[in-house]
Order: sequence, then structure tokens, then C-alpha cells
Amino acid sequence: MGKTERLTVDLPSELVATLREAVQRGDFGSESEAVGAILRVWGGNGDFVDDLESLREMVGEGLAEADAGDVVDADEVHAELRGRIKAIADRRK
Repeated sequence: MGKTERLTVDLPSELVATLREAVQRGDFGSESEAVGAILRVWGGNGDFVDDLESLREMVGEGLAEADAGDVVDADEVHAELRGRIKAIADRRK
């Protein structure tokens, strides 16, 4: 990875809670790892917007393919999305 630096940020309590929950679930090894993954996905150059658009397209495709009576477990959906986000972050390392 290279040299690290300490950065202090102020975040709304809700975002901090979400970040800590992700670490407690095991999605990330630490809060720093989570923030790093988020920043790698974003990339600082607008890539996040492209990823967001492709995510919207995938959701639209899924809705179009789903039967009206299909029920999908929200935890499964969130787990799949977390996996996709992690895969994108891993590719950008």
C-alpha cells in the first residue's frame, strides 16, 4: 500500500454508526480499511458516478426481470451489493 497518514474527519453520527456496523459485521477489518475502500471506489475523478449509474442499470434490469410476486430477502441483497462494492475496490488497489 505504501506510506500512511493520519486524517481526522468530522462525520454525522449516523455515518459513523453505519461505518462501525460494517466493521462489526466483518465487511471490513477496520474503520480505516472501510474508508479506504470507499475512497478507492470513488476514485476522486467521477468514477463513482459511473459505478452508481451501472448499479442503477442493474437494479432496473432486476426489477424488469422479477415477477411481481417475487420476494427477495433484504439481507441477501445487501450482502451481494457489499460484495460487488468490495470487488470494485479490490480491482482498484
